[in-house]
Amino acid sequence: MQDRRSNESATSKAIAASVMESMQSGTWRNYSGPKSDQLVRWLQTRTNCEHVRLCSSGTIAVELALKALHLREGDEVILSGYDFPGNFRAVEDAGGTVVLCDPVPDAGWVLTPERLEQSYAPKCRAIVISHLHGQMAPMAEVLDWASSRGVVVIEDACQAHGAVIDGKPTGAWGHLSAFSYGGSKLISAGRGGAVLTNDPLWAQRMRVFCERGNDAFAMSEIQAAIILPQCENLERDHQTRLEAAFSLARLLQNRSTIRCPAIPETSSPAFYKFGLLTSNAHGTDYRDRLVKHLLDQGIETGPGFLGFGNRSAKRFRTSHSLDVSRSLAANTLLIHHSQLLDPRTGASRVQEVANAMEHAEKELST
Repeated sequence: MQDRRSNESATSKAIAASVMESMQSGTWRNYSGPKSDQLVRWLQTRTNCEHVRLCSSGTIAVELALKALHLREGDEVILSGYDFPGNFRAVEDAGGTVVLCDPVPDAGWVLTPERLEQSYAPKCRAIVISHLHGQMAPMAEVLDWASSRGVVVIEDACQAHGAVIDGKPTGAWGHLSAFSYGGSKLISAGRGGAVLTNDPLWAQRMRVFCERGNDAFAMSEIQAAIILPQCENLERDHQTRLEAAFSLARLLQNRSTIRCPAIPETSSPAFYKFGLLTSNAHGTDYRDRLVKHLLDQGIETGPGFLGFGNRSAKRFRTSHSLDVSRSLAANTLLIHHSQLLDPRTGASRVQEVANAMEHAEKELST
């Protein structure tokens, strides 16, 4: 426990020193500077992506990736029916038509090639595929499918800092990829994002779109100064969260009203939020009552996304009923990563979460 507290203190001191360095040098007020350059190089090295554009948020990163494609009227972009709401708006703002795709029933939150194929039509230009709630999309299979159809893959890795899929880090898979450094992310500066690609034409298009006399969607030098020390500690913190997540998954096995989608022991997912699915056996509001009960016990938790299943059909095309997406929106429960990387207790905090969950189940099932 003391080592965890020491690590937390060391990270805080490193962030303070990085910010103070920018303040004392005066580079903090520049449109770009040495901290931003360092962050770009770190992302390039980690992902082997030549072109890295820092920006104001993960939402803007996804939109910039879409803008790079120069979508024309009628061009379609496949998006999960259960996803971050900003991705839907990003497709619309980039001039594309949203195509909603249901995840596989009872398999979790991410899209798979067979479902993408069901949603495909000749006007499909791209897919936005997100890693969500500790579940990583099967990127090798998705890329094989996309290659067969001539579709661009935009990898939304906003929740997945530090994750590795088949030996390759998230952000390195997509033709374009997006990261977020928003308020509660695994690496955070309150705001900020990045979009990555190896295509020079797409990189140029993003640069031209952002240029309004200066960069209209920039990350500040101070934000980069805050982010850098967290990047240096990412591997350590990722491993701590991963071990805690595996422990929590084992502790929550065989519960009557909640289910944890399988976490392959051979994978290295990132847990911005640890996802669970609840049962409706005790009422359609069971998830919300469970969230409230856990919050009352001091466990930082909440519902998942609202999803897009109830949006006007005039705004999208779909080949699916979207029943899976509606079910995910109604039954997803998320445990915040602070419960997996806590300076107080480490593994015993995970046991505390499991005990609180068991107590809540008993209270709410009677």
